[in-house]
Amino acid sequence: MTGSSASEKLAKMPKPGTVREKLYYLKLSLFHPFEGFYDIRFRGKGSLVLAFIIIAVYGAVECAAYQYTGFIFNLNDIHEMNSISIFLSSTLIIGLFCLSNWTVTTLFNGKGNMRSIFTVTAYSMVPYVISRIVYVFLSNYVIEDEAMIVNMIVGVGVVWFVFLLVAGLCVAHEYGLFKNLAALVVTAIAAFIIIFVFVLFLTLEEKMFSFIVDVVKEFIRRQTL
Repeated sequence: MTGSSASEKLAKMPKPGTVREKLYYLKLSLFHPFEGFYDIRFRGKGSLVLAFIIIAVYGAVECAAYQYTGFIFNLNDIHEMNSISIFLSSTLIIGLFCLSNWTVTTLFNGKGNMRSIFTVTAYSMVPYVISRIVYVFLSNYVIEDEAMIVNMIVGVGVVWFVFLLVAGLCVAHEYGLFKNLAALVVTAIAAFIIIFVFVLFLTLEEKMFSFIVDVVKEFIRRQTL
């Protein structure tokens, strides 16, 4: 790169700390993931606030998709819709993935911390979120014979998301491709284990609570005799 082209690139760079800079690095990570995620990981250019906004938008889009997807494509019973449940289940799974990945990669000598994992995951989800918005909109105007086109849009969003996620985690953890893929497989296993332990804990807690209530009721009954 010549001196003039380098200076031109520097001149086009947004001012540090501005909203424009945060959006610039989001765009960079979408179209040049290795360069963008490198800057996010090693130069601190990622925005945790923007990452949370993206996840919140994702949750809102999932709620909208449940209700407003065209009737040809929508198999949901909107009368049983629970927006809070849909929002929480959509967003908490992202948190579960980040926690599982951080746990696994810590054992595999990964360099990424929880902040970088969450930021990479959130930024990577932008293409999928956009594809879902387009899907919901178009599903109200296309006929059944055109369903393949609408589904293809979501497919492109999913593939783009997976590519960005794999690339971003490679950069964040300083992994090669195959080690990163192996870590993602173990991450999925760890997520299932965490869910199992959590459900088991809730079940035991419920049984313990029921036991205490029964003991108290029995004690009160004996005192009144």
